[in-house]
Amino acid sequence: MKMKKFLSAFLILVFTSALSACNSDRIAIEDYDWKMRTVMKNDMEAAQNEDEMVVAVGEHDELYPDAEIAEITLTAKDGTITVTDKTNSKTYSGTYKVSRETPDGTDYEITIDGVSGYATVAPTEYYNDQTIPTLPINMGGYSVYFIPQGK
Repeated sequence: MKMKKFLSAFLILVFTSALSACNSDRIAIEDYDWKMRTVMKNDMEAAQNEDEMVVAVGEHDELYPDAEIAEITLTAKDGTITVTDKTNSKTYSGTYKVSRETPDGTDYEITIDGVSGYATVAPTEYYNDQTIPTLPINMGGYSVYFIPQGK
């Protein structure tokens, strides 16, 4: 009887470990150093046309020639977010906490310089079948879209 209990406990431990290993592909905000790709207004009615919705880009984009080019990076570790605006030599700090985990990614509640919002880290598949992690942050009337540095 002791052997059956031991074997049962061992199999449960192995099964639990296997299940937790299945979730190792989940993407988290801490997994990357991020660079800003676009900043968009959330108020569609305020923008007269689509070009006015995108207010900043991380590098020149022919689709949005009037958008400001800004070099903004984000790092996250141990519940602390640091956003660095290299264009304007400013640094902003804040906090984040997990609000929900999904099989692919993680949702967060964030606060940066006193402004609260939400973020999600998940893979995004593009039209050319390339999949890369993305970090959209929605706060303060804007959506800021980040991708991993080096992508």
